[in-house]
Amino acid sequence: MIGRSVYRDTLAMSMGMERVLNEIQYWESKPKKVKSVKKRLERLYQARTSLTENPKAAKSLVDQLREINNE
Repeated sequence: MIGRSVYRDTLAMSMGMERVLNEIQYWESKPKKVKSVKKRLERLYQARTSLTENPKAAKSLVDQLREINNE
């Protein structure tokens, strides 16, 4: 099992599909990828998958996180 930050994953999903795709394209164009870039791409790939396969659940998770942060 991979230890992942739900908070960071949710923030990536909250950017929306278009911005996620643009950021993936940007980071993939870099010839040398340090560890932080690889982790960022991993997170963006997961956000893209979540937004594509189950957009309602992704929106619900983003809404829950916003509600928690506003308390």
